[in-house]
Amino acid sequence: MIVTIDDVTCLFDIPVAGRLIQEDALSNDRVIELLENELLFMVEDAVEQVNKHCGAHVSYAALKQRYEELLNRCNQLVEDLSEEEEVEKSLVMPA
Repeated sequence: MIVTIDDVTCLFDIPVAGRLIQEDALSNDRVIELLENELLFMVEDAVEQVNKHCGAHVSYAALKQRYEELLNRCNQLVEDLSEEEEVEKSLVMPA
């Protein structure tokens, strides 16, 4: 299953302006660069996606996995910050 721009628009309520179809074909290097910079894929994962789908396509499974990894990372950061705040409070306010 491939996620289209229309899917993204409907799911995330993100307005799409301009042309939906890019006139120039993207090179594999450009696609890898976009996957790394915009979707935060690791280089190896981006190369695998390009080789697997022969171009500028990302599978739903790969997007879902990437989203879950980033969400878990964010949740871990929040937990770490909460723990640091608790430690700071205990150091500032002696019992």
